[in-house]
Amino acid sequence: MKQKTAIICLSRVNGGMELASVKLTRLLSNKVEIEFIARDNSYILNKKEHFENYNIKVHQVTFSSNFSFKLIKSVREILINNKIKNVIFLGASEMKSLYFATLGLDINFIIRQGSKKTTSKKDIFHKLFYSNVNYFVGNCEYMKKNILDILPIPQKAKVTRIYSSLRLEEDILFKEFNGKINLVHVGRIHPGKGQFEAIKACDILYENDFDFKLQFLGDIQDKNYYETMINYIKNLKYKSKIEFIGYTSEVKKYLQESDVFIFPSLGEGMSNAIIESLGFGLIPIIYNDTSSPEFKDLGFHIHLTSQNSVEELEKIVLNVAKNLKEEKEKAKKNHLKALETFSLQREQKEYLTILK
Repeated sequence: MKQKTAIICLSRVNGGMELASVKLTRLLSNKVEIEFIARDNSYILNKKEHFENYNIKVHQVTFSSNFSFKLIKSVREILINNKIKNVIFLGASEMKSLYFATLGLDINFIIRQGSKKTTSKKDIFHKLFYSNVNYFVGNCEYMKKNILDILPIPQKAKVTRIYSSLRLEEDILFKEFNGKINLVHVGRIHPGKGQFEAIKACDILYENDFDFKLQFLGDIQDKNYYETMINYIKNLKYKSKIEFIGYTSEVKKYLQESDVFIFPSLGEGMSNAIIESLGFGLIPIIYNDTSSPEFKDLGFHIHLTSQNSVEELEKIVLNVAKNLKEEKEKAKKNHLKALETFSLQREQKEYLTILK
């Protein structure tokens, strides 16, 4: 039996890292006694259903800055009072505080990284703050390399890769080929997620007289970006073919009604949105960035740009549209492969090997 484990995510927003922390907590909770530490007034705590029907104790901490004596004291008390022996931290900003919160304690400190870091942390101060880390876990090979390139790795620490898992649907209905191309994008409405590029790439479908529809699923997290797109769409001849659904609990329905997953996003880790699209047998068209090539290396049928430009995106979109029936048959194989590659049992087993 593994010892008590705390999973820490101190972000207030709703994004991939936050959802990954919730998923990992639930995944391990039937094998390990788990306590979750989150920030007050955060998306994670505000969504009470995250931990409903799971045996998980949740702690709330309040602090005003990334280096906070209040945060140090709160986390340290939680770890000591609850006899925590493993800590899995998803984040980076609060490492200074967590160093002091765990200083002198018998803690197996694990950092899980799922997003690209660009600024080196190998200075003398960060070497100190990361000196008590035992394991660095990248959620893909690209992130593992990024950890080695950017973070100061203590001599005692190990760097490993554990692919994220996802609870994928086993029974799905593949959209039948009907001559219409349905494209979908799943992700928060925010610059860098590629919604604007996806809209522009559809010019080529309109110019070549293809019947199509483009739908966006996800929260509007940047209103200025959203309004800029809406104003741009108003002048498009194909504006009726673009729809912003917003947040929805019916993602399965929309994915099953789609042919193509278009995701020209930069700086992703091993994106859950891409994994889910593979699980529904869609045809992914993705910017070739960070971990995206790994999907091809794993044997999935996907399309990657090489220069990450709208012009290149258009060429791929047009080619897929012209060969849609054949493309759909190839992409169906993504479904079974995704069920195996990204299974919950596999990720759970791999994390258990690094816990005390």
